[in-house]
Amino acid sequence: MTVPTLRPADLPAPASAAHGAPRLPALGALALAELRRMLRNPMFAVGTIGFPVMFFALFGLGVVNETTEQGLKLGALILVNFGAYSLLSLAMFSFGSAVALERTGGWLRLLRASPMPTALYFGGKLLAALCFSALSLGVLYTFAHVAGGVTIPVGTALLLLVKLLLGLIPLTLLGLCIGFLVSPTAAQITANIVSVLMSFASGLFTPLDQMPPFVQTLAPYLPAYHLGAIARGTVAGQTGGEAGHWLALAAFALVFGTLAAWGLRRDEAREQ
Repeated sequence: MTVPTLRPADLPAPASAAHGAPRLPALGALALAELRRMLRNPMFAVGTIGFPVMFFALFGLGVVNETTEQGLKLGALILVNFGAYSLLSLAMFSFGSAVALERTGGWLRLLRASPMPTALYFGGKLLAALCFSALSLGVLYTFAHVAGGVTIPVGTALLLLVKLLLGLIPLTLLGLCIGFLVSPTAAQITANIVSVLMSFASGLFTPLDQMPPFVQTLAPYLPAYHLGAIARGTVAGQTGGEAGHWLALAAFALVFGTLAAWGLRRDEAREQ
């Protein structure tokens, strides 16, 4: 009996090629699922959308028409400060405590057993965070405009939105550090502490010149400080020193990304 000779063209395609699925639809499905999770969690929506609006109503509405020594209205400056706080809060809870819970709930273990790349999972979370952040910033601006008459030119507002969303990236990497390096039981508390303390120490709630000297010294070592400075400089038309703030945010992204990747590898090694 003659055994037929198999040629390379007759062999089945490798599993990776045969079962490769389009990445874009999968990314969209993951982002949509993450958005639904955010919207279905009332406390998350209140913390990232409701609190910034409430803080602006309490601390901003009464002084929106006052001006600084440079002639800038306080309303727009306070608005962007609370916008930066909204992004910080979202990053801490969407990428901090949520990832920590997914570690123990078995969701990440299930994803690792599936053919889906890990990067696609994080990409979906980041895309959802960007969309939710845009929604949060839009709600905050609408409230400030309707209730306080705060107005930012359309071109400046769009540029500000792009800058804030770019500045969200190092904050999300910081959240991932919490999610992978802190125990799930402590992640929620850690996210709260980091969110509140960093907001005060970065000058988002209170001007830094009214804070103790040691806080003023600490502020440049915090990513939220640089994001707030970029946002305020954009609405004030003072972008001369913006490059230094972007370099600092890039350095934070590199450090936090490295730590988060190490935490992810450590978490994967525990399951092997």
